[in-house]
Amino acid sequence: MKVYNLFLTGFLLITLFMPAFLAEPCIAAFVPSNNITVERDGMTWGYQEQITGNESVVFRSFIDLEAGDSDKFVNAWEILKAENILRDQMKESIKTKPDVKLNGTSEFVNVTDIDFLVSEDALGKIGKESLINNFALVSYTFEKGIDRDTNIWFMGTPNSNVTINLPAGFDVERTEGLNNESKESENNYTVLKGSFGPEKNITLWISENESYKAEMQERERSIEQNTENKTSETINKTEIVEKTGKAVEARKNPEFFKNFYTWFCQKIQKVNLV
Repeated sequence: MKVYNLFLTGFLLITLFMPAFLAEPCIAAFVPSNNITVERDGMTWGYQEQITGNESVVFRSFIDLEAGDSDKFVNAWEILKAENILRDQMKESIKTKPDVKLNGTSEFVNVTDIDFLVSEDALGKIGKESLINNFALVSYTFEKGIDRDTNIWFMGTPNSNVTINLPAGFDVERTEGLNNESKESENNYTVLKGSFGPEKNITLWISENESYKAEMQERERSIEQNTENKTSETINKTEIVEKTGKAVEARKNPEFFKNFYTWFCQKIQKVNLV
């Protein structure tokens, strides 16, 4: 996700209508953070931003002007409308300049869903400088899944914190652009933490752990073998039931009793003759 543009999506719109706000020094905090979860066939990028001070005034004013009735007050339906506006702007921003690449290209990376949530903190008079928490989640699919050796490129907000969760069984060979890097590994999952650098790009080179791959293949073989064994057992039980059913059915047949009676009479006659 182009997280820098995520906030600017709304912020730049404000510049068109509220130059007076931007003429003042911005005594505020805009603190973004990112949580990326990569799977073999796709990923999600969760984003959170905290806005305070003058920037929160600007953001509330944007909601009031672009999604409301310009009454200097933000209500619930204006927030819902603002979420739709920001969602559409995010979609267009990512389409114009992709923020995720696999092996140097965004050709096989597709955005499938975008959700943007403006918190209830934005409610009230636009002049408030209190904290606003906004959240966004972008879902992607990979037309070509991650294989043994892959590099993934992300473009985010400069100097923003980021957590990157890798697919099970993948190791990090090297990273580029991830500042203050730390790595945690547990139960075949690797988690990277750090921040985007001033260049706002991070590249990861990852590879599949061979021992994990072998373990998964052995597990699949075991599951297939168990399935085959259960299928054979089912077939055998079916055959036994069918044979038993035929025997029972034969006993129920009148011809069976007639033949049995004839055979029994013949036995009696032989005994009497002796």
